Amino acid sequence: MAVSFHLKELRLSEGTIIEPPLDGMTVFTGPNNSGKSALLRELVTAIHHHPYDSGQEAHWVNSVQIHQSGDGEDLLAWLKERGREPRFDRSSGRSVIPGPSDHDQSGMDTDEFLSTWASGSVSSISYLLVNDQWTEGRLGNQTDSHVWNQSRPPSHPSQLLWDDKEAHLKFSNLFERAFGQPITINRYTPQIHLQIGSTGMEDTAPPAGPQLREAYAALPLLQQQGDGMRAFTNILLHTLVRPAPIIVIDEPEAFLHPPQARLLGRYLALHTPSPCQVFVATHSVDFLSGALEGNALLRKSSPKGLSLARISRKENEISAKTLNSESVRDILDNPLLRYSNIVSGLFHDGVILCEAEGDCHFYAATIDALRKSGQHENVTLLHVNGKARLADAAHKLRTCGIPTAIIADLDYLNDENKLKEAVLLLGGDWNDIDAEMDYLRKHVSSSVTARPAAEVKKEIASIIGNARGRETLSKFQMEQITELLKTADGWKSLKVAGVSALIGDAHGAAKRILEYLARLGIFLVPVGELECWVREVPSGRKSVWLTRVFDEGHHERPSMELRDFTQAAMTYLSAA
Repeated sequence: MAVSFHLKELRLSEGTIIEPPLDGMTVFTGPNNSGKSALLRELVTAIHHHPYDSGQEAHWVNSVQIHQSGDGEDLLAWLKERGREPRFDRSSGRSVIPGPSDHDQSGMDTDEFLSTWASGSVSSISYLLVNDQWTEGRLGNQTDSHVWNQSRPPSHPSQLLWDDKEAHLKFSNLFERAFGQPITINRYTPQIHLQIGSTGMEDTAPPAGPQLREAYAALPLLQQQGDGMRAFTNILLHTLVRPAPIIVIDEPEAFLHPPQARLLGRYLALHTPSPCQVFVATHSVDFLSGALEGNALLRKSSPKGLSLARISRKENEISAKTLNSESVRDILDNPLLRYSNIVSGLFHDGVILCEAEGDCHFYAATIDALRKSGQHENVTLLHVNGKARLADAAHKLRTCGIPTAIIADLDYLNDENKLKEAVLLLGGDWNDIDAEMDYLRKHVSSSVTARPAAEVKKEIASIIGNARGRETLSKFQMEQITELLKTADGWKSLKVAGVSALIGDAHGAAKRILEYLARLGIFLVPVGELECWVREVPSGRKSVWLTRVFDEGHHERPSMELRDFTQAAMTYLSAA
């Protein structure tokens, strides 16, 4: 039986149970000061002192369940593979397992070591089972080592790269993709240093000739490089090169530019050896996006999982929501969600989803006008490129514990299937509005208007202008003419005129539907569509309209109706 050691269950103090993938990554997200780093530290303490009593000092971790398997012989074989086999200590006349310092004189009695493993108490041997990487130690020299007694396997990751040229090449290729230069190791010196660049020469049998020595001497040491390069390499080395069964990394994005943070997330998801559990606390949407991309690439060839846990803290109350591996796969199966900025919502206290980027800009400006000098809410506006994925994205964000609202144009009512899906996904019951929707649909659909030919001809002429000869129409002109030739049905008129164009029972039905949807967090524009909020600016191409709205300062003086509408969405988020 092979040795196995992993975290089976993490129970938080407020009751949430997290079941991390047995082979893969668990990512903790949340706003600043929510307690992500504190949770990781308590998790490490709980593992190091398993079986664990949370005591009075723990705020996050109530208990952990550890799974371990393998007998004493299996454990000794596992240790030997890692250069940690028992050694005879002459001073004590005992067989000892090398300690964290990797000196023969330091270590734990072998029989005591095996007894500890068999008892399930791992506190004295946890340094072999858990590798925790904290921001404050990220820039320390974790890559240098020394040439060891090569009758034994290497025990340090750099020793393994020294010993295994194939592993060295793989690691160097990953580094070069990030920083444009390979990693080189001088195998002719007693100390093992990672160096940047290439000698341009083949290694020879020792001793090295003068030219090769000079070439190695000219290469800069990794430890003399910038903070970002050292931080990136320290994480990569101790996670990808024969890692401990459990890896804990706090803020892996620290010291990194966004592209490197994204690449690091991808690398850890793609290349961490199996089996290994990686626990990460991050503020970085770039790191999280990279991890999602890497996990998506693995799905057809590897069973590795990725789960998300969002934690938050308001005053003295803490809470956590999880998105397990199966739910994360739903995101990975949708490239629009995977490659969009939707995942950035995990780092905010609330999200408003819109159809398009321009909508986000407009409503963000309105929120700023409402806020003025008041408290800044940690709310972000994100878009999903149309109406089709609004409800699905909102549902996934809510599953992670993020209050989420939707703002969409009034014609969202025109697609009954999508609207019904949204109502069900976001906690409603279609039967609550089925009768009103049926009445409104029949009323609006019965109204079809065909425009007089002379009027259509006049408007086409105004679009074409003074074109002559072989002059072709622009794309925008063709779009305008296509839109003009469409028959104006009731839904189109409703989108332009808004709910106020309805009278009698139809108006009452529409108002009740909008009020019901608002209670679910779906806010439909009552004036019709985005451009109808500022009718002084001619509608047409949204980007042109939006530019004029901002250039002319209309966003600084929103109408009372727009203020009330936007404030309703914000109030929904704060109450959720």
